[in-house]
Amino acid sequence: MNDARIDDLLDELVVPFEPRPGGWADVLRRARRTRRRYALLGAALLALLLVPTGLALRGEITDLFQGTPAPPAVSTSFEANNSIADMATKKGFGARFPHADVSQAHGVLEVQTSDGPEDLWAAPSDQGGKCWWVDFANDPAGPDGQYGFGGCDRLESGSQIDPAVIWVEPHPTLATLWGRVYVPADSVVVELQDGSSSTLPVVEGGFLASFERGARLERVTAYDDGHEVASWQAPVG
Repeated sequence: MNDARIDDLLDELVVPFEPRPGGWADVLRRARRTRRRYALLGAALLALLLVPTGLALRGEITDLFQGTPAPPAVSTSFEANNSIADMATKKGFGARFPHADVSQAHGVLEVQTSDGPEDLWAAPSDQGGKCWWVDFANDPAGPDGQYGFGGCDRLESGSQIDPAVIWVEPHPTLATLWGRVYVPADSVVVELQDGSSSTLPVVEGGFLASFERGARLERVTAYDDGHEVASWQAPVG
């Protein structure tokens, strides 16, 4: 990715931001809106929480995906994020952002959806945390890598669970739930505002699910060996 393209992406920042210890919530609140990466983030999350609809889990977890080496298009996406982090730092948005170790990018979770497999990839960050990328496996790759969304975090976090609901333009009927658990956990129970719930595995601190668009997230509770270890509650209003 050349410097001109990176400048264009940085010019599309929703709000100025600086790196903080927070995980997904901070990434989403201060995310970049670009044609390729972030179809809707902070505003989309709010819209999804406000749109009433019946929800149904659209995907089933597959466990053969874990550890799969990232294909070139996904590695390119991690590399592009590293380049954007460099340019953001140079432009004075804050201290140095975490970078992904692209050589160690690998599959974490895959769910089957009506639009094909949706994948969660991870790579270690150089600041003790992890970098993540979510994409639909059947989407064509572009010059900047695989279409999708993601970010990096540090070892420390201000929250124990950081979830988000996101939709992207190429898949208008689906909503993706992805998140990070910052305490030891092997599963999360996701409760929606329509009263339904789903139990999801936590792998390498991450979880992933696909719902019908309009997901209204109520609560996420993390468990380790059957014992509750953390919880997150949707903000009121």
